[in-house]
Amino acid sequence: MSDVIKGTVAGGVATAVLSAMMLLIGATGFEPQLELTRLLLALLDEPPSLFALGWTLHFVIGSLGFGALFAYIEPRLGADTHTKSGILFGVAAWLVMMLVIMPAAGLGYFGFQVSHLAPIIMLVQQVLYGAVLGWFYGKLSPTHNPFTKHHPA
Repeated sequence: MSDVIKGTVAGGVATAVLSAMMLLIGATGFEPQLELTRLLLALLDEPPSLFALGWTLHFVIGSLGFGALFAYIEPRLGADTHTKSGILFGVAAWLVMMLVIMPAAGLGYFGFQVSHLAPIIMLVQQVLYGAVLGWFYGKLSPTHNPFTKHHPA
C-alpha cells in the first residue's frame, strides 16, 4: 500500500474520530459557530442548512486532503514517532485555521469574535485529529508499531 493511500485511510479514521468529538460538543450546544462543518460552509458563503455539504467537505478534506498531505510531509517533520508527527501536523493545521480559516469565515483571528475559548477548543480538536492520524498511519506502516518511526531502507 502506498504512503498516500495509508495517509488517506488514516485521515479517514482521524476524521471519523474528530467528527464524533464534534457531535458530542454539538450536542451540548456549546458554540455552534465553531463546528468545522459550519466554518466550511461560511467559507463558501453557503447557509448552515446545507449541513450535508459541510459534512461531505469535512470528510473529503480530512481524509483525502490532510491525510495525503500528512503522508507526504510526515518523514520531514523530524519527530521520533508517527504519533508525534501527527500531533505536530495537528498543531500546524490549528495555526492555519486560526490565522487563515477563522478570519476568512468572519470569526476573526483565533476565533475570538465567537469565544475566548475558541482557540483552545480548536487546538484540542486538531491535536486529537493529528494524534489519531499519526497513530493510525503508523499502524499501517510496515513496522505495525505506531509508537516507533518507520525509516525506509
